[in-house]
Amino acid sequence: MKSRSNDLGYGFFRERSANKAVVVYHDIPGVTEERALVPLEEVEPARLPKGTRIWLRGDPYGWWAGEITGAAGFREYHIRVPGLSRDFKVSGDRFIVRWNRPLGDPMMAVASGFCDSPEFYDARRNFRDQILRQRSSSRGFTAVLSAAVELFPHQLDTVARVLSDPVLRYLLADEVGLGKTVEAGLIVRQLILDDADATALVSVPTPLVQQWNAELRNRLLLGHALSAKRVRLITHDQLATGEHLQDHAVVVIDEAHKLKAQLERQPRLRTELQATKGLLLLSATPMRGNLDVFLGLLNLLDPLAFPLHGYAAFEKRVQDRENEAVSLQILTTHRASIRQRSTVLDELLRSHGKDPVVMRLIDTCRNDDLQTSPAWSELSNYVRETYRISRRMVRHRRNTESTEDYPVAGRSALFVPIVDPGREVVDEFLDQYRDHLTACPDRMTFSRTVMHGLGGPHALLRHMQRRLDALANDTAAPAADRYLIEATVAKLNLVGTETRQQLVLDLVDDRLSNELKVVVVATSTDVAKDFYGAARERWPEQLSRHLAVMNPTKREDELDCFLTGLGGRLLVGDHTLEEGRNLQDAHVLVNLDLPLDPNRLEQRIGRLDRFARRTEPAEIVVLTEPESEWVMSHIGLFTDGIGIFEDSVATLQRKLSELLGNLTEQLPEQGRFAFSMDLGELRKELEEERIDVDLLEELESVTAASDFDDAGFAELREAEEDPGELRAAFTQLTSMRGGLGLRPSEHPRTGVVRFPTEPGRSIFGTPHDVAAEVLPLLTQPRAYARSVATSRTGIAPLRLGDPMVDWLEQYLRIDERGRARAVVRPHHGNTVATMWLACDFLIEFDATHLPADTEGVRRRLRRRGDALLPPVIVRTWTDTVGPADDELVVELERPFDNRSDRLLNGKLWEEVLAELPNWQRLCTESGEAALTQVRTMPALTTAPVAATERGRAEVSARLAVLRARAQRLPTEAEKTSAQAELAREEGLGNALLKGIEQPSVSVVACGAVVLWPES
Repeated sequence: MKSRSNDLGYGFFRERSANKAVVVYHDIPGVTEERALVPLEEVEPARLPKGTRIWLRGDPYGWWAGEITGAAGFREYHIRVPGLSRDFKVSGDRFIVRWNRPLGDPMMAVASGFCDSPEFYDARRNFRDQILRQRSSSRGFTAVLSAAVELFPHQLDTVARVLSDPVLRYLLADEVGLGKTVEAGLIVRQLILDDADATALVSVPTPLVQQWNAELRNRLLLGHALSAKRVRLITHDQLATGEHLQDHAVVVIDEAHKLKAQLERQPRLRTELQATKGLLLLSATPMRGNLDVFLGLLNLLDPLAFPLHGYAAFEKRVQDRENEAVSLQILTTHRASIRQRSTVLDELLRSHGKDPVVMRLIDTCRNDDLQTSPAWSELSNYVRETYRISRRMVRHRRNTESTEDYPVAGRSALFVPIVDPGREVVDEFLDQYRDHLTACPDRMTFSRTVMHGLGGPHALLRHMQRRLDALANDTAAPAADRYLIEATVAKLNLVGTETRQQLVLDLVDDRLSNELKVVVVATSTDVAKDFYGAARERWPEQLSRHLAVMNPTKREDELDCFLTGLGGRLLVGDHTLEEGRNLQDAHVLVNLDLPLDPNRLEQRIGRLDRFARRTEPAEIVVLTEPESEWVMSHIGLFTDGIGIFEDSVATLQRKLSELLGNLTEQLPEQGRFAFSMDLGELRKELEEERIDVDLLEELESVTAASDFDDAGFAELREAEEDPGELRAAFTQLTSMRGGLGLRPSEHPRTGVVRFPTEPGRSIFGTPHDVAAEVLPLLTQPRAYARSVATSRTGIAPLRLGDPMVDWLEQYLRIDERGRARAVVRPHHGNTVATMWLACDFLIEFDATHLPADTEGVRRRLRRRGDALLPPVIVRTWTDTVGPADDELVVELERPFDNRSDRLLNGKLWEEVLAELPNWQRLCTESGEAALTQVRTMPALTTAPVAATERGRAEVSARLAVLRARAQRLPTEAEKTSAQAELAREEGLGNALLKGIEQPSVSVVACGAVVLWPES
């Protein structure tokens, strides 16, 4: 029978007690059984399906394993037992079926004769070891393993740091192109894996919905979660339309800085976001980009520590921290003199003189003449971590140690000169229009006009046509404006405005012929539309567009066509392409014009200059007009003053915004000379700004203890490099001997693994109901090699965290095959029978020392424990006296040979018990000897001690920082927040250290080999 009120599997009705049934569930029959009282209405008779494993009592001892081959009548079944020539009919009360739980004590199972063929153990052992290796190398972050993403240290660091924190509220602020989407997606995936009831909400700007949908489905492999509504993807506008934000385990907001205006209009939304269980804000805006926005984001994460009314104090805090960043660099550089360092010590004493730790470290530094003394670094690291602006911001930058292996495309500019007959008309107009506006300057109007004029005659023509349309409805507009614009339009129509377009068409044609993907961008939608029309006449089958006037869904469809299409393809876009889009698969960016705003240009280039696996940088095509002082001054500002075509300037956002403001102010008065500033001085100022920003962001990105250090990442990468052992282990598991006939088939060329999934098919070795459970999980194509999964869409790595692999891992725990075995083996060295016991001990961090908390928090603690004390399996061979010698172990380890070895079951027990009558006592004492041996092994002696030392150092470092912050942060609100965080970490730290000092030890498999005299 089965109960609808539990998931214990099949049980046996023993008796009725009042209105309840007494149901017996079997672990080891006759040894370990559990009785449960089940309401009668919850009891349902069960017809055992074909393939169900059963156990028959043996004679004179032990048990026979068998399998149901079909129903035979009322409460009767046809049974097949290995080794017997035919099936036979048995009543249901003559056998038992184990419950739906792992075998509790494999050693007691061997002692009770509850054993199976050792071939199951031999076929399954390697896969079990592979699963354990995956868990160990990934530190338990199975979402990282099972997503179709490449592995990079900075992304793993982010995932580990966020998920190890019981308060899941962070700002992910990696520089543009470093993979914030993947980081957030991995965190969401892990939460979904950790908790079957968890849900996540992802909110993004409307233009990015389909891009995020593709990432979540194809790379993060969350398609099923999206379909099941466990992960929901909505726009920013939908955030405040009835969403129950507090219902979700985490709310993720991409481009979070864009919510500022919406939050001001809808203060209730801010309150709801502050109350969410978990919150991930994604924004590449650098810390110094906009302090008002930065404070607003931190307020969402921790409103107590960062109140919105505290802007002045926050601004001072950032400025002080910026100054401190320079000082701390002096402390740790070998080039600094003692005098310079002494000055820094004086400054730190003035700033943090009430901190006894700072005072002690300063005294140590002053008394140590050696500049290489560790005291200097210790002081620097302490101040870095203790006085961080926020521990809830994670920011990685390009060209740092943690991101050096991350493949960013880079950029390479190609300057193409053009002689445009309409340029003289444009430049003359810009000068006349400026003179015309001098009496009543309209800076924004003139700046927009300049931007279109710099984009060429056609861009200016289309802009002025729109201006004329607007002036026709503006009766107050000066007539002189109309006359000047009409005259210029007439001149441009006379000389023609198609030269630039024709040149770009030819440039594109050359690159398409080389099968490159080309993106052509114009600031003006009108210009982009006109270019698209001309391009459609040449390449109607290779063309896509991305324009503001398009339906968003159509826009995304065409973008997808461009990115996934084979061979050379062309994408024509306007300003809608400049932010948030992932175009790293494109090879060339052709600028029909350049915006005035350097930040916009950086965003445009950054669409291609981001994560990409190719050897050549993105080609950035810039059209120059050597005969135009307007154009060349503009380009000179970008090249000589900013250096935007050489490297990313994303961290210079604040300074470049100031530059744009100055340009807008000066253009009406100075015209083209507004671009002719001291470019050398500007370059110097920007470099100084870059250094200051880098120092500040490096300071704010440091943590006291790395959650996924270099050694850990190296171990993970090594485990992932060669899939050969995983392939062999999985092949063994799914063979006849492994007893799990999934029948994987790996394509010899692509490496993609598929399974037959025809409806209703049976799976060798599993009951029909289990086969029906696993069949839907087999539809997903998989790969042993990560490179196969990341290079093709929708291919899952065969790793922990994948639904099928997780099912296998759980099923192999419940399925007793391979857990207990016994054989008789002839041995020339024996004159009497002897019994040797093999025990596989799993030694792992014990998470039960955190009794009262959620399973999610317990999993996070277990991951921290696994990182410090990786799980390991050790194997022993013992008799009642102690361990076997090395020579004997070689004999005992030999695989089962059916030509000479015999399974210990049935009548063979008579002979064995005649020679070894105290079988159970022999097993028990041999097991005790095994446990004694294990307790002397490094896994239970030196390993926990070393892990405890590392753990104590990690916990101490975390607590020291939190304790200092709780005492010394400048505002009471910040102190209160830090005190709460300190209390949480103290509880977790105690549980962490106890679980390492006293690791869990369990027997996962046990086997007996009886060595029998050969005669």
